[in-house]
Amino acid sequence: MDKPGFFQNVVGMFKDPHTPRRDKLLIAGGIVYIISPIDLIPDFLFLVGYADDLACLVGTASLFYKTYNRYVKRNRIVG
Repeated sequence: MDKPGFFQNVVGMFKDPHTPRRDKLLIAGGIVYIISPIDLIPDFLFLVGYADDLACLVGTASLFYKTYNRYVKRNRIVG
């Protein structure tokens, strides 16, 4: 039996009822905010404009990493 790939694990993590709904919403919302051209602080304000995007990226990546690792450990997925 093949081990699931990264994207299969991500889909599984979002479908898993044991993954907190708050984490799913924050990760999805962070991704949408990063991709969206609409920002709280416009990017034309050079350093300040990109600071909110960077903060959102770091926070979303950190939460994703923690949530993903908990999912992998909980389901004993190796690799």
